[in-house]
Amino acid sequence: MRVYIDEAGAFVVPASTKDSSYSLVLAVALPSSTEAELFKEYLLLRSGWPNPEKEIKGSKLNEHQAAQIISLISRYDVLVNYYAIDMASHGDRLVTDFKLRQAAAVVANLTSEHQSELVSQLSGFADYIRGMANQLFVQAFLTVNLVLEAVQELTLYYVQRQPRELGSIAWIVDRKDRTITQMEDMWTALILPWSESHFARKPLLSPIGADFSHFDARYGITPGKSDEEMSRHLEWLYKTYNLRPPSGSEKSLDAKRLLTEQLEFLDSRDSPGLQLADMLAAILRRALMKHLQLSGWQNFGRLLTSKPNSPFLRLGGPEGIPPKVKGRAAYVYQVLKSKAKPMIL
Repeated sequence: MRVYIDEAGAFVVPASTKDSSYSLVLAVALPSSTEAELFKEYLLLRSGWPNPEKEIKGSKLNEHQAAQIISLISRYDVLVNYYAIDMASHGDRLVTDFKLRQAAAVVANLTSEHQSELVSQLSGFADYIRGMANQLFVQAFLTVNLVLEAVQELTLYYVQRQPRELGSIAWIVDRKDRTITQMEDMWTALILPWSESHFARKPLLSPIGADFSHFDARYGITPGKSDEEMSRHLEWLYKTYNLRPPSGSEKSLDAKRLLTEQLEFLDSRDSPGLQLADMLAAILRRALMKHLQLSGWQNFGRLLTSKPNSPFLRLGGPEGIPPKVKGRAAYVYQVLKSKAKPMIL
């Protein structure tokens, strides 16, 4: 399985905050068993559009082309996740305050009794957050939440349908105009630590009797049977988050291996998967911004699953309470939910 990640929008406060201004991050999970066939059909479809030799960005699609892309992808067992934020309601002062509070929370519980290695690691993590530009921090914060959601969604979805796909999960991220070093820094200094602590505290949900053998064989860790370095890391993880170590046949999740073993930062010009992610992200944002008519995006929900949690985030609001979605966004959200496919078979 390959998961393609892209974003749409600038993640900056607009000049006028009178109207909503959405930015979003989006992930497309494509089963390896059908990816080549999907790409072949995509390239064939694109060949019938004007200037097929050039990369066609999602921002330039008309309603008919957008509907064609959604129709094509929905014929495959593809899973899309996204998180969106209204930057018109997130001024620089609010973002800065939230960013600094996130950094402070990382080291809030450190004491002289903690290992020096842990203190150094978390202090560096906090410093990295403080030094981020607000625009990059907002994008990174949404990406963290997207990765956490995507891992839970794709494991729960495909273990019921194509469990073999979970034995190899690759992440391909559109780097845009950023350098590889910048992207790797954000992933390893922010996304990986947050993800690891999250999965330590909230193990993945799974249906009773589900076949996780393919996933566990690659990404599961059995305490006592891992190498010395991993054993020390697991011991630190359990103590740090006051967790009960797995017992019996239970396994821990090797988040580092899951998120970094097969990780690439590519230019979308060289990746049909990233091109599709770009198109879907742009289609969804244009729908939220009322820049695309209903005929172009009305079936987008077929790529999503039904779920209770909202994909709209707000920085600095009450924890666990999603922002109230109003106006155009509420309309788009309802249309998407009405077409979403069931998670549980």
